[in-house]
Amino acid sequence: MKTRLNIFFLLLSILTVNLAVAQTDSCIVKLKNADQAFEQGNFDVSVKLLKESLSKCNLTKLEKIQANKLLILSFLKIDNLEEAEKTANTIMKIDPNFKADKFKDDPKLSAIFEKFRPTPFFRAGFNAGINRTMVDVINTYSIVHADDKEGLSQYNSKTGFQLGASAEYRTFKNLWVNLGVQFRQSQYQHLLDSIEGSTVDFSERLTYFDIPLSLKYYIIEKKFSPYVQAGANFSFLTNALSTTIREESQDLVNRTDYRNANMLGFFGGAGLAYKLKGLQLYVDFKYFNFSENLNKEGTRYADLTNVFKYYYIDDDFRLNNWQINAGVNFNIAYKNK
Repeated sequence: MKTRLNIFFLLLSILTVNLAVAQTDSCIVKLKNADQAFEQGNFDVSVKLLKESLSKCNLTKLEKIQANKLLILSFLKIDNLEEAEKTANTIMKIDPNFKADKFKDDPKLSAIFEKFRPTPFFRAGFNAGINRTMVDVINTYSIVHADDKEGLSQYNSKTGFQLGASAEYRTFKNLWVNLGVQFRQSQYQHLLDSIEGSTVDFSERLTYFDIPLSLKYYIIEKKFSPYVQAGANFSFLTNALSTTIREESQDLVNRTDYRNANMLGFFGGAGLAYKLKGLQLYVDFKYFNFSENLNKEGTRYADLTNVFKYYYIDDDFRLNNWQINAGVNFNIAYKNK
């Protein structure tokens, strides 16, 4: 019984392969006959054979384009301009960047495609870049000095990085709405002088997931397209790790609980995009401003290590940043004008 089943499946597989080969041979014959019918002036026959091949045969992308090109020429020969333009639109859906070859293709075919301007309306891609923090101090506090004493505290910017992905959709003419997600690491340094005759070096590294939502306006849309962008950024803190150094002492402290976990910021910027076939390469600059303090209210004295060992407490401050990003977008959907 087992042997019979094996023979049955073997015969079935051979039959399936033969049918597939037969179908392929049939498609090749139809395409050749369509080409011959066109050369002989039998344009109605050419149209019929090409339609059958396109609907029933498993053609490659290039074969579909070539068959549709011949179908356009056949429609033009029988003065059916409407069907010719519909077929041209089919080619533009197969390959939105298709352009007729002015040196090889029939001039009438080239004239048909000059009417089509494939315009992307949805794209998505990836980006990466660097950021620098900008510390905005609201109020200063100290354990060993007066809270508002000047000249004993200094904030320094440090460089971080971000990785992201985004998608954008054309809403009206050159105006797009952009939605992204970004992993960001930002850093800053805080130096305090005259703490028991020494300097305290406090630095903090913060990790966020950002969700920027913005409007992007392309000033012109050519090969090089400058643009401006503005929107809101939703930031979610995942980790805050500080390093405090004084003389021979050094401590790492997880300060995530002392930082506001969720913040809303606003940003604006400008960039330049370069069109390369179905891709868009770009570089841009953005500045992010947050109106909420980084330090969480009621936690100024909660970090016992920094309070008792280094006499360090938080000021009230905001952590803004600027970013430079470079990225690539892939045009996913087009409309033909």
